[in-house]
Amino acid sequence: MKRFYFVSVIFILIVCVTLVGYGVYLNRTSDSYIENRMSSRVIRLNGVKAYYGDLKAEVLVDFINLFSANQADAIAQMDGMLREVYVVQGQEVKRGDKLFAISNAEIPLAIARADTDIAKAEAAYLQARNTMERNRRLSLKNAISKSEMEMSETQLAAARAELDAVKIARNQLDLQKTLQIVTAPLDGVVMLTYKHEGNFISKGTPLALIADFGKMYFIDLADDDKLQNLLPIDEFSLHVNLSNMTDKAFDTSSKYSYNEKTSFDARVMQVSPPLSESALSRAVTWEIDNSVGVLEFGLYTDVIIRKKLPRKALLIPKNTLRNMKAEPSVYVQDSDSTLALRKIETGAYDGERIEVVAGLEEGEVVITSGVAGLELGIQIEVALDQENDS
Repeated sequence: MKRFYFVSVIFILIVCVTLVGYGVYLNRTSDSYIENRMSSRVIRLNGVKAYYGDLKAEVLVDFINLFSANQADAIAQMDGMLREVYVVQGQEVKRGDKLFAISNAEIPLAIARADTDIAKAEAAYLQARNTMERNRRLSLKNAISKSEMEMSETQLAAARAELDAVKIARNQLDLQKTLQIVTAPLDGVVMLTYKHEGNFISKGTPLALIADFGKMYFIDLADDDKLQNLLPIDEFSLHVNLSNMTDKAFDTSSKYSYNEKTSFDARVMQVSPPLSESALSRAVTWEIDNSVGVLEFGLYTDVIIRKKLPRKALLIPKNTLRNMKAEPSVYVQDSDSTLALRKIETGAYDGERIEVVAGLEEGEVVITSGVAGLELGIQIEVALDQENDS
């Protein structure tokens, strides 16, 4: 019995050792298998090939405040009552067009008095001339003295001077009468009318603001790197959404329609300090061609300034770039199909794409998404996104 018991115990121990050993073997084998599987695993990512395409560099300006460099008030040149208003706000006018009529009751009375004075002066002059002619004939017969003759000449000259004086005064009244009509000081649009019919007007009172909208201007304080993106300074277009106008200065309307594709020719008038000097930011004065009459005074937000002339450049999506200002870099699929981080040199950019000056070649794959949490050097397989240009 004892011998059978010991044999059984030994058998059980052998079985247990065998099972433990097999378990250890399986564990080691499984770890090795998993490691081999992990090392051979391929991660699927999204990407796009660097390609050559047409680039129109652009910058986004947070806000602009448009103004006109050619504007003036129509000024009353005399006192009186505003009798008529010939224009309305937003109306286009030409220089010299009638804007207002001012009524001054004193002018007609003064003209009537001046006409009476002229009639009296003409009668006095006619009498003095007749006396002069009569005395000349008498002097030929030695019928009057030399002093009497000189007296008649003096009286004629005085009568002539008085007549000239009252005529000049009458002409001045005619000039004042013309001042009753206030005209436009320049070609433009009536932006504001300050007075209404029935208002009493003093000489020198502004009655309306006239502005030329053909050329509009704004000054942008731009970071130097933003301005460098638009070099060279040549032809530009301005893109603005009228719905983003936050402070409409006047209630004007244009005979031209506007949509999201409308753009305006723009050019740089002045850069201060000049590009030849080193600076972190520069004040740039822009001129906008607003001959269509769509834009007006006011504040516009999210304005895009874009170069009109495209050029070929090696392009990648701008949102793939890391550390754009410090050390720009992108994730790429390396030549051995592994994930790598590549430093590049960038150039101009538009809203969605950026130029690669160095660090990438045409056709190399840039990763667009899915790299979060992954280690460099891992095997990757890239599904290419559709390219926008080729």
